[in-house]
Amino acid sequence: MMPNIVKFDLAGDDDERQISRQLATRHTIKKESPITGRLTIYDTFDWRFFNKSLVLFSSQGRLMLRKLGQDRIIYSHDIKPAPCFIWDFPEGDFKRYLEPVIKMRRLLKRADLVSRATPYRILNQDEKTVARLFFETVRQPGRKDSRTIAMQLWVKPVRGYPKYSRKINNQLEDLGLTSSGDEDIFFQAMRETGQDPNRYSTKLNIQLHPEMRSDEATKIILRFLFQVIKINAANIEQDLDTEFLHDYRVAVRRTRSALVWNKNIFPKKTIARFAKNFSYIGKISSALRDLDVYLLNQATYKAMLPPVLRDDIDPLFAYLNKQRSTSFRKVVRSMKSKKYRKIMQDWETFLNEPQEDLGAESDADSSVFDLARKRIYKQYKNVIKAGNLILENGDDDMLHKLRIQCKKLRYLIQFFSNLFPLKKINILVEQLKKLQDRLGDYNDLSVQVKYLYVVAEKLPSNRSQVKKTLVAIGSLIDKLDTKRQLEKESFDQTFTRFSSSQNQMLFRELFARKP
Repeated sequence: MMPNIVKFDLAGDDDERQISRQLATRHTIKKESPITGRLTIYDTFDWRFFNKSLVLFSSQGRLMLRKLGQDRIIYSHDIKPAPCFIWDFPEGDFKRYLEPVIKMRRLLKRADLVSRATPYRILNQDEKTVARLFFETVRQPGRKDSRTIAMQLWVKPVRGYPKYSRKINNQLEDLGLTSSGDEDIFFQAMRETGQDPNRYSTKLNIQLHPEMRSDEATKIILRFLFQVIKINAANIEQDLDTEFLHDYRVAVRRTRSALVWNKNIFPKKTIARFAKNFSYIGKISSALRDLDVYLLNQATYKAMLPPVLRDDIDPLFAYLNKQRSTSFRKVVRSMKSKKYRKIMQDWETFLNEPQEDLGAESDADSSVFDLARKRIYKQYKNVIKAGNLILENGDDDMLHKLRIQCKKLRYLIQFFSNLFPLKKINILVEQLKKLQDRLGDYNDLSVQVKYLYVVAEKLPSNRSQVKKTLVAIGSLIDKLDTKRQLEKESFDQTFTRFSSSQNQMLFRELFARKP
């Protein structure tokens, strides 16, 4: 078995000269020409690679992927320039591996590094290379005096001569060098560039105490969501990718839900005012988000059509792109308006205002644990009741209402999940998510079918193309409607699994019975 590469930390620029001199007293050393290179680390805005313990980077014209804390390359590909989105990658295993990680997010440059490595060969009496040394310095690009990120000496064994590398390692330790720790160059680069991969997350990792007052707990949740809103709002205008708007809208919906999860915590006038404000904020970007979804699904839609019709539907997406540009400008203007700024300022004041200045409501000082249990269980019963009615008559409007009820239940569980056993909460959330996905897909398909009928009437007339485009749209509508019916037919089975006796027992155990 090949011995492992050993890395030693260096203290200063003079270490290379001093160490090489010391080793030259015992070995024959040959210095080779320095190797310089540039290394760029990529990740998405929300650190999807880091969260999967992966590092995506480019060097010498190759884009490479490795595990965090490991040197072995999982995938690599010659790519110039680096892709922005997953659909810019060439087809192959690398793209298939990255697709579920990146999804629709843009790749961003997280750090640019410059490395300079000086190789040395250790020779035996026969002048054969028995070990290799690399003195490496990694800096940020710019001036020569730019801050050093890492200085290391790599000892690389040569196959067939393991004892030489072990001997050199021992000699280096005798010189006072210590082997490098497990910290990845990724963390050093992030620290030097002032970035914290753990800083941003849309996941509600909120720590509440069971005996905490309900008003205090609610404010904590709302403050977390406000930070998500502000961070994404600041990036929407750049239009880097569609997920800034998506995360922004989810945080707005969660805010509306958290504000009214119990209407006896804050004054009714306060709740009514801010519920109206956030309803307005949500509507500002609804049209833009719908257009984003249609355009993100362009490849999927075209794949649903017979090959002969796929090019004929291009005018539809050209029209949607034009509509998106108009809608995007409206959203940016609205978010810069006095009304929008005033709503955000008032909301921040409310979040930072002591509860005693607001006036106490009947449930404000109730423990959040008791109140959350009651509210979650009540919402769960609403979901079960609505679902059972749908099983009896299959009404489309009721499917839409059930989707909203499920969303409210999901938000409630997410807000207060840390108050309950994580493993059991995860079981319920997984089952609820399957039901939500079924209802969400059905609703999306229904909306898409209706929208395509409307768009077909608005497409600009072009005698040579319009008929072909309308035929392609009609074919797509037919495909989507068929899929919608299949989703509806699958509802019974999905809801039956969610409402199983096992799940009902778990809901009662967590939220209905006295702890």
